[in-house]
Amino acid sequence: MSVARACGGVVLGLVAGLGIAGQVLAAGQVTGKYVGNGKAAKLAYAVVQAHEPWNGEPAYVLVLSERDPSASKDAASDAMFGKLGDALSITITKSGKLLGAQVCHQSLKKAGFSSSGTIEVEGFKVEGGTLSGRFHTTKEQDFFGDKYELDLTAKAALPAGK
Repeated sequence: MSVARACGGVVLGLVAGLGIAGQVLAAGQVTGKYVGNGKAAKLAYAVVQAHEPWNGEPAYVLVLSERDPSASKDAASDAMFGKLGDALSITITKSGKLLGAQVCHQSLKKAGFSSSGTIEVEGFKVEGGTLSGRFHTTKEQDFFGDKYELDLTAKAALPAGK
């Protein structure tokens, strides 16, 4: 499987440069739809990793995946390289500002691309040791011929001490 197809390549350096910590906790829950080129993903896991603060505000990476990430040392990186099957990684601040997302749907020819302007956030909360919210596109998106859309609700535990 090529690196580009395995959902990663170029983005690995970007993510490493952002200072994502590799702590992964027990899987939370995710519901909704995530479709790539007409094929629905079956996301079953949600985990949160700590991220370097953004403009002095705590930030997180929410990783939604098809495969269990509990044995992963860095779920976001594993998602990019296709090790967690279909996946979506969302980088977000504590106040709900979306910093970016990695679209890693295995049915996309260019899986692993970065997106920030196409995904909307609603009902986002960080409270009681959990992160939760709704993440969606307003319509089907096109990324150089690859079509994708999502409407997902997720809830997962924050990393210890965050």
